[in-house]
Amino acid sequence: MSQKPRKLQRVSKACDFCNRRSIKCSRSEDSLGRCQNCADFDVPCTFDRPAKRRGVKAGARANARDGPFMTPSADPVTSTVPVPPAAGRPSGSSASRSSHYPDSAPRYSITGDPWASLNPNWSIIEKGDDYGTLPTSWKAFAIASDRQIKNLVQVYFEIVYPIFPLFHKPSFIERVHNQEHLRNQGLFASTMAACALVSGRARDGALYSNRWHRDELAEPPSEAFYAAAKDSIPRDLTAAKGMNYMRACAILAIASIQNGQIKNMQKYSGMYHTLTTMEGLHDEKLWPKDLSSIETEERRRLFWSIYTLDIYSTIVWGGVIRYREAHSLVRYPTEVDDELITEHGYSVPPVTPESGTLSQSDASVVSRVTWLRGWNFTTDLYRILEHVVDGNRRRFSSANGTTQFWSLFTPASMSEPVVMERVLSMYAALPSQFRETPPTTGDLSKDLFGFQSANIQATLQLLRMVLLSAEEIGVERKCDVAGELLSVFSKVPVEYLKAISSPLLHHLGGIGYILGSVMEGNLSEASYQRVRTLLLEMADLLHRLETGLHRAAGASERLRSQVDRIDGYMRTSRLLNLTAPPPPPNSTAAPVDAKPAPAIPATAYAPTGPAPPVGTAPGIGGQIMQFQLPPELLTDWPWPLDASHSEGFLPLAFE
Repeated sequence: MSQKPRKLQRVSKACDFCNRRSIKCSRSEDSLGRCQNCADFDVPCTFDRPAKRRGVKAGARANARDGPFMTPSADPVTSTVPVPPAAGRPSGSSASRSSHYPDSAPRYSITGDPWASLNPNWSIIEKGDDYGTLPTSWKAFAIASDRQIKNLVQVYFEIVYPIFPLFHKPSFIERVHNQEHLRNQGLFASTMAACALVSGRARDGALYSNRWHRDELAEPPSEAFYAAAKDSIPRDLTAAKGMNYMRACAILAIASIQNGQIKNMQKYSGMYHTLTTMEGLHDEKLWPKDLSSIETEERRRLFWSIYTLDIYSTIVWGGVIRYREAHSLVRYPTEVDDELITEHGYSVPPVTPESGTLSQSDASVVSRVTWLRGWNFTTDLYRILEHVVDGNRRRFSSANGTTQFWSLFTPASMSEPVVMERVLSMYAALPSQFRETPPTTGDLSKDLFGFQSANIQATLQLLRMVLLSAEEIGVERKCDVAGELLSVFSKVPVEYLKAISSPLLHHLGGIGYILGSVMEGNLSEASYQRVRTLLLEMADLLHRLETGLHRAAGASERLRSQVDRIDGYMRTSRLLNLTAPPPPPNSTAAPVDAKPAPAIPATAYAPTGPAPPVGTAPGIGGQIMQFQLPPELLTDWPWPLDASHSEGFLPLAFE
């Protein structure tokens, strides 16, 4: 008879390790008698701190309000600093937790505050705020993860930088190599945020070069870097001064989209806009006068990057546009490669009438097309999208019961053909590098152009979908548009699409919404067959993208299953009504072993016109028969069909 396992009881006093971190201290089966957390992190489980009487001393609260105080890191008790727990990790995974420390990394035995020599400001916190209790542990985490951080920074410039060039490549890599992020809390926050985003995208299959493998970048996980960045941003935002905190909040917002945490995206976007308002980022005249060329370019890239993100999130999730182009006095980033931008200026000579003729080498540098030309063009498209969104909003603004005045100042909105004609003429004027999307090469100097071309194509399609969402178009037109959109995405090399990662799903969500609106309306046999073909093409595209992308996992199979269910309904309805021949053979038809849906009463199949004779194809000698699918067949549709939640916008959210 097996012995009954010993019941684990709650400890009466937390150990020193758990007490410092305010986490639950629970017993374990560890042979050394350590608690579960100490066993997980492989640290001694001690009870060396002096016992203190419970309660608050008389006058303690009044004294606490009088001035700043030191964090627990100033406690002279000698202790061992472990890596802080990764957010979202189960506490029982001792192997994965201990792997945060490489075998070659030392356990840091410290006395007092070991980081005071690096930056003593991190040891003092503002009165009444418990911020500051974590940086010591997070710095130990960063030191132990130094090699991984450097790798993730390199990967940032391969898969994130082409769309969000928020760092100047040479100087940022040098600063991380010199471990400046351990001496600058703002830089630490933005570096950890960048690592969180890169780690999340790498986990989701965004890597495309042979230099990196997903498993090599998996530990520590994205959530650990995310938590480190979050905990390094002061809770009092008035203390979060400088470019780095703005950048950290912006990257955390992007990382939240990657992980499907939309409320966190809104949270960090709001923090970013609060900081930029206090810093005056929207107006270059308010910037510090002593900024270097690198800092100036980074600020411009940050402002316009998050401007586009703001427009994008408004389209996808609703809400308001925080900064409008008319309120912004920020130049576009200079179209110069990072290697030609230094602390002291630009390596490209100025081109002015007084400068005379340039040498042949200088002239080639000035005339060379850089990838930022395409990046700035994408910003142009989002500026156009801002006005399209405004036009869509005005259609619904009368519902708030106020007098409308916008028509006094704005001409009538233009139609989709007029806007797209102007936009496509701008697109045709771009250099050929931005109108072609060759396969990835692994050479960043070449792939940067491919990324811009892919992003331009995705943004053009987003613009077109938002324009069409304001117009009443028929079934055939919707199918034409959806087919053209799918054709564009299918021609872009999948490596670029995977690198763009989760945000791309919302572009595809727009196509799904268009097709869904067709499916819930009146259909003919021909229109159903066309939509069916487009849905299977979309399932194929999703299947190419969803390998490793946890936000899309299973989406293609769900879509195929949806088509199978509708096919079963159609087969049953044809047998009951004897009004249409069986569907033509199709190479993308449903699998042979797909089981038909259960029989549906003939009353569910409601023709709205006269039925053609038996054995006659629909549309021959009479009106094409129209029918409507029952609502229950669309209940599992991956994209919301009810636009009421998005204030009339095209709802692109992937559910």
